[in-house]
Amino acid sequence: MLNNFIIIISLLSSLPSPSSSFNLTQYLIDDPSHSYTVASSECHSLRIDAEIDTDSPVTLFVPDDAAFADAAGYKTLPVANKYFTWQCHMISGYFTSSFLSQNAKVWHSQYTVGTEIMGDNKFMLNITVTPNGSVEVSNTVVRAIVTRTIFNEDPIAVYGVSKVLLPRDLPHIPSHVSVPVAAAATTVWDFFTVLVFFLVLWTPTDDAVKDLYHKMLQSL
Repeated sequence: MLNNFIIIISLLSSLPSPSSSFNLTQYLIDDPSHSYTVASSECHSLRIDAEIDTDSPVTLFVPDDAAFADAAGYKTLPVANKYFTWQCHMISGYFTSSFLSQNAKVWHSQYTVGTEIMGDNKFMLNITVTPNGSVEVSNTVVRAIVTRTIFNEDPIAVYGVSKVLLPRDLPHIPSHVSVPVAAAATTVWDFFTVLVFFLVLWTPTDDAVKDLYHKMLQSL
């Protein structure tokens, strides 16, 4: 019985812990401009924070409140499409403000996370510099100006933009895209954490261990 108990604990301890997520919602709330109330609410409800790993480079363009007020099309989207739209505001790479400007002059088009999800060359962002020196981010229908730096610390950069970069034709969203992968992983890890705590406090019999093992498999 004790051997079975030790085996279960060993298996659980070998599981990888979830990545540390970036508290984007709080940074938006704390921004001195107080211009990201809607964005912070959307990030929280869609669990965008869980998608940003503090160990992975990412650049995110966040629309301000005025941008959301002008984006009537975004407001009526289903949750899955809103989630995907946010993926179209994210680039898998760390772009400092200086690199963003330099890159805009030589290499305009960038794959977004939305591009990576769909596996084609759609939903890209075009980054350019306007004659007055402002950085402009656009897709095929919407042009937005980068208005401020919200967060810039390797490997994460977050910039405020003046428009919601809503794609022209949103794709059919596969069911797995509507739920953040990182959030799902966290849920599974929380389950195992509670299970370990339960096993430590409980002294099971051999039959009880077998029964618990089968219940674990059925729940996954």
